[in-house]
Amino acid sequence: MSVYPTPYVAQTQKFSEGPERDARGNLVKKWAAKVDQPVIGWAAPVSTDPKTVGTNRIVVQVELYTPEGFDCGDQDKVTVGGVEYFAIGWPEDYCNGPFGFRPGYVVNLRRVSG
Repeated sequence: MSVYPTPYVAQTQKFSEGPERDARGNLVKKWAAKVDQPVIGWAAPVSTDPKTVGTNRIVVQVELYTPEGFDCGDQDKVTVGGVEYFAIGWPEDYCNGPFGFRPGYVVNLRRVSG
């Protein structure tokens, strides 16, 4: 059970590759159906791009705060607040401290456009 309330819901889609291949011989990327999972909340989205007019590429990163056991992996799609992101790596587990405090995970998300 989470130490913190989980008032929000994220939708996750598991990533997989192959065994099918495209016309160039690359493994075909696929995502499973959406699954609802409870979350604690998320940080304000942060852009890594300079704040200038006419930028062609925008990268936005978000930290998602989840209870222990949140099922997510590298390249999974995660929808929070109606916006779809990709998971970067695997959840950061903060539940192994010396005092039995198990606050949950941080999942790093990224969205790129342009």
